[in-house]
Amino acid sequence: MSCYREFYVGKRTGTYADTLAAVGLTKMLWALQGGGDAVVTVTEESSRFCVTLAEPVELHAERVSVLQRDPLYSFIVTKPGENAPDGTVPFDYVANKAIADAYREARKRKKAGEEQDELHDVSPKFYVYQKVNILQGISARNKLLEEIVAAKQEELAQAVVAKLAALANGRLASEAATKFNPKVAAVQVFNPSVGKGINRLKADGAGRGPLPSAFVDWFEEWLRFIGSDVVLSGNSIGDDIKMNVVVPARASYRHLSELEQLKFSYVRTSRKADILAVFDLVLFLMDKADVPTGTDWAYRVQVGEAPRDVFSAVQTAYFKSLGSAKPISNIASIGLPQWFSVQEEAHIVRWKTFIEEHRGVLFLLDEDKTEEAELLHLYRDFLSGDDWLSFLRFLGSYGCWSMKRREAKKPTRSFVKKHLEELFTLSQPRLPVVEVINNKGFQNIAKAIRQATVSEQYAKAKGRQIFEIKYGLFQEIKRKAKFREELLTVISEFISEFNYENARREEQLREAPGRRRKRVSMQDLQEFAELLDRFPNQKETEAIAMLLIAFASCKDDKGTDTDEQEADLAYTNEEVEI
Repeated sequence: MSCYREFYVGKRTGTYADTLAAVGLTKMLWALQGGGDAVVTVTEESSRFCVTLAEPVELHAERVSVLQRDPLYSFIVTKPGENAPDGTVPFDYVANKAIADAYREARKRKKAGEEQDELHDVSPKFYVYQKVNILQGISARNKLLEEIVAAKQEELAQAVVAKLAALANGRLASEAATKFNPKVAAVQVFNPSVGKGINRLKADGAGRGPLPSAFVDWFEEWLRFIGSDVVLSGNSIGDDIKMNVVVPARASYRHLSELEQLKFSYVRTSRKADILAVFDLVLFLMDKADVPTGTDWAYRVQVGEAPRDVFSAVQTAYFKSLGSAKPISNIASIGLPQWFSVQEEAHIVRWKTFIEEHRGVLFLLDEDKTEEAELLHLYRDFLSGDDWLSFLRFLGSYGCWSMKRREAKKPTRSFVKKHLEELFTLSQPRLPVVEVINNKGFQNIAKAIRQATVSEQYAKAKGRQIFEIKYGLFQEIKRKAKFREELLTVISEFISEFNYENARREEQLREAPGRRRKRVSMQDLQEFAELLDRFPNQKETEAIAMLLIAFASCKDDKGTDTDEQEADLAYTNEEVEI
């Protein structure tokens, strides 16, 4: 018998189907090693996934027979009276749906002020299986499980050994001919590339349909069904469905198995769902691991790692509702952040603070509104591609948006100045951010802009307005952001007006007490102009302008700025409709 230590799953479809197969293989090899503390690691490479065992495994019939007793994924009972194969543990979809329905009714009664009885918890997997059921994926996985359990033991064992040997030798599982060869339908929820209209052997007519079953390998689908119970999640986006799969960069099976209990934040819009899924994963990695690592470092992300070193991305598939069907309409991927790493335990606390703050700010945005959807789009580009200019554009645009929002007396949230400074300092973006925010002239001008905008808005709301509110200043800075001379003109004119108002106020007060503002000096303006001279590139000029808006519109260092009215809003991990 041959012993193998490495197995390979190619990236053949360009979708999360490859990831599901790789994760499924990881769990299968963990089970073949006896489960428990067996160490199995899956690593993403450019064109494939490599699954590595700590110790080589010998493949033989007796070893793989365990898979017939436990095929490693659940049989889902969707109808009363339906029975799972003997010896398997079913997932009771019917009972969980009843509980979920009860929760929905309880929420309605709670809104009406009625007292509520305590309800049983809904399984976290129910909401995933619910979407799989809508996308007609349960029948295929149940049917294959039944065939695996009912197969002749020697035929199934020979088939599994042959398929795994093929993967260990870098070949496709489909290249290994086996006597046990059940027919299995390719389902788009597990393999988006087989969605209707996507595959056709030959353009021989106008009809569109899925990939013929003869071209679907049952073992690959088995691996995908296993993987889906580990890393597949989803959101209802109106009548549409968006499915997500976590992509391991270099993760142990322990990391993956703990993901099964992670409840992703539930939102009903696409961009926000992407962003919050990444935030949930980052916070998951920043929590202490359930299993001791044997060192004092007990977090899932290790010293020197960034989140993307453990999980590289979240792959998505968007299923558009067309009434009677939900065909696939978009396949995408959003990367986890690479812009920070953990060098010491104290960084864990800082990054969790940053993520929670950003999460709270973004949650207030309404993706159904064009301006706010564009803000989310900018932030997602930053998060996925480490695009710092997109983040600065987001900050500048968000400052403009929040200014209008406050004037309309609507709730808003803002970033904390100290946290932004720490984020830039720890991350060290390539753009000249750190040097700019440490510049005294920049700091004093940003403070003056804040006093003339956000602070005076707050004073107006309290009936204490003294100075003119520069409502259009943020927008004007944003419009001139790419042009050095025009930007400097806008800032110079503002400083001139700002200092004039201050001088007039001093004349009015003389020795009397009253609210005053410190003037901006010519030295401050000169230092700001020199910054623009040192960074003449158009992108760098734009970055400086966006930073001005960002630091003029954020909170003070304590994070409790009295110049701002905060929204007391929350987000949820529960689905609100079934």
